[in-house]
Parts: sequence; structure tokens; C-alpha cells
Amino acid sequence: MTLLNGILLVLLLARVICETVLRKLNASYTQNNTKIAKQCGNFMDAVTVQRTVAYTLAKNQFALLHLYYEALLIICVLFSGLMPWVLNQHNFLLSSIFKQSGILFLWVTGFGLCFLPLDYFHQFSLEKSFGFNRSTKQLWISDQAKSIAINACIHIPIFALLFYCIRTFPHTWWILGTLGSFMLQITFMWLYPKLILPLFNKLTPLEEGSLKIKLDALAQKAGFKAAAIQVLDSSKRSAHANAYCSSLGRIQRIVLYDTLLKDFTDEEIEAILAHEIGHYKCKHILKMIAFSTFSTLMGLKACDVLLQNNWLNSQLEIPMATTPLPLLTLLCICMPLFTYWFYPINNYVSRRYEYEADRFAKKQSPTCALYLMQALKKLHKKNLSNLSPHPWFSAFHYSHPTLFEREQHLSR
Repeated sequence: MTLLNGILLVLLLARVICETVLRKLNASYTQNNTKIAKQCGNFMDAVTVQRTVAYTLAKNQFALLHLYYEALLIICVLFSGLMPWVLNQHNFLLSSIFKQSGILFLWVTGFGLCFLPLDYFHQFSLEKSFGFNRSTKQLWISDQAKSIAINACIHIPIFALLFYCIRTFPHTWWILGTLGSFMLQITFMWLYPKLILPLFNKLTPLEEGSLKIKLDALAQKAGFKAAAIQVLDSSKRSAHANAYCSSLGRIQRIVLYDTLLKDFTDEEIEAILAHEIGHYKCKHILKMIAFSTFSTLMGLKACDVLLQNNWLNSQLEIPMATTPLPLLTLLCICMPLFTYWFYPINNYVSRRYEYEADRFAKKQSPTCALYLMQALKKLHKKNLSNLSPHPWFSAFHYSHPTLFEREQHLSR
């Protein structure tokens, strides 16, 4: 065993142990919390409470299955010798930047394809058993094929550009890569609703009526000059409900899931939208992009340090020191071993943003907080969301405060 494999194996085992403990604690805490039925008695009956518990336990078991399966795949990559064998076999290809990027994309895509059986089980077994799945097998297959094609069109040129920067600017490529990452995020925000989303879903303008009048008035009052209020046909895949706002400069859109329109009152939808506009007004998207850019800068600098010597290639038993392909391949596969430990920090910041957006919504009208809580309770009931996660699990994994935490915060 090489030192590199030893380090990655320790990180892998630490992640598996930590996540297993958190999942077991969460399952036990959720299952044995006898107070939860009383806490939600005003909006959820005992049968639905039991369904939320069952759904939480089922998702918990699936998450552990996914965790162990992913760990097994990573161990196979690290210790089978497959990656260095393939890279050494294709030594003659490594003079071409686009061929290098193609190999990297094939590695990443191949690794991702290994999870398709689990994704299929999640969609057509777990989600279906709780009444959430609306997708068909043909639609699911079509979605997977489209995703692979889109990823190829996006990532192969990006990988090629990254290889070019590393080769042409060996001392400053990590700075250029960070700037490129920032520009890509901005570009993607503009392109996604125009080019990518329509390949999967249909967006239609919200019909004229009382709801549109209320949402237009709210957006104008809040300073969110929406170019369009659109309805997303999410019900063809899932029964889950949501809404979001997207903005880039003067291009601002409000998107409502059609499942939201079917089950929520105009006042509740208005309150949800006030919360989403709050994210925009509090500049949360820009802050997240800034944080992501800083994280990218640190990550690329770490890669630059590794590329300055031949240590990684020697650890992988790859004699080629002139290409970053081995490093990038390994990082793409093993990245969760590093990013996992930053979940608590990222989610803590995200929960703070949710509170800020709630405060913004509360200021929009005297009744907005009341209708927002009604909507949140409906969302939790409809989505069978866990109402009593273990505090450690919530702190580690929840990007949103729990329902009762938000209710307490809004009541102040």
C-alpha cells in the first residue's frame, strides 16, 4: 500500500464511520421521539406522522446503502490498479489536450454510471412506495441520456481549457482556473433556464388572475423586477413542491412548481415567494458564488502544489510527469472524501441565509409570517419531511432549519 492510498483509505473509513454513526443516531432519535405527534397535532394527523417517520427511516437506509456502495467503488479504484493501468495503456494519447479531457470525462462518467442502479431503485422503489414518483422508465432513461450528453458538451471543453492553462501557464494556471470557474458560474446561471432546463421540463407563463396580480405586486414592492413568472411542470417526475427565483443582472425570473399551485393558497404561495425574493435581496446567491470561488482557489492551489513534483504520479505508479490527468482523475473520484468534512460549515451558513430570508418575508406584510408558516407546514406534510432530526445530524446535513426552529424564529 502506498502512502497516498493509505491517506485516502483513512479519509474513506473516517467518512464511513462518521456518516454511519450520524445516520444511526438520526434513525433512532426520529423513531423514538414520542413528543413529535403532539408538536404537529395542529397540522398533521398521527397516520401522516408515522409516514414521515417511515419515509425518514427508508431514506436513511438508502443513504447508508449508497455510502457503502460508493466506498466499495472507491476502494476498487484505489487498490485494483485499474486507473494506472488504463492511463499507462493510453500513454500515446496524452499529447492531445482534447484526448486527455475525453479520458478524464470517461473516467468521471464511468464512475457515475455505476450509481445508476441505485438511482433507479431510489426513483422507482423508494419514492414510488411513498407516492412521490411520477416519472416513467422511458422518461428516466431519456433524462440520463440527456444528462450525459449535456455533461459531455460542457465538461470536455472545460477540462481541455484547464489542461491548456496548466500546460501554457504552469505557475499561474490556478489563478486563471479560479477566474474561469467564476465566469462559468455566471454564464451557467444565464444559460441554464434558456438552454438546459427546457430539455427536461416545460416552462409556461403563469395564467392571468388574482395570483399573478399578487405576485407581481409583491415583486414590485420587494424590488424584484421579474421579467417573467413561470410555471414548471415538475409533476411529471415528482410530487414534491417548491419555488425559486433566478436573477442575473436585469434578467430576473420567478419559477413556481405546478405541484405548488395545486395544493397551496394564493396567500401561501405569495409568502413562499417573499422568502425566495429574500434570498435575492440579501445577496445570498452572490455570497455563495464568492464562497465557491474562494473554495475553488484554495483547491486549485493545492493541486498546483501537488503538480510541482512527481510524488503523486510515483504513488500511482504512473511514470508520466508531464500531464495532470492522474491527479484530476483521482480528485474527481475521491473529492467527496475531502468535501464531506465541510458540510457542517456550508450548511450552517445556509441555515443563516434561510433565517435572513424568513425575516425579509416577515417584513413584507403583517400576515406574511403566518402564511409562510402555514405553507411550510404544508410543504413538510406533503414532502413527508423529517420533523425531529437528531441535532447532530441536522447540524451536519441540514441546509435549512427544522420546521419548529423556523416557527420559533418567525414568532419573535
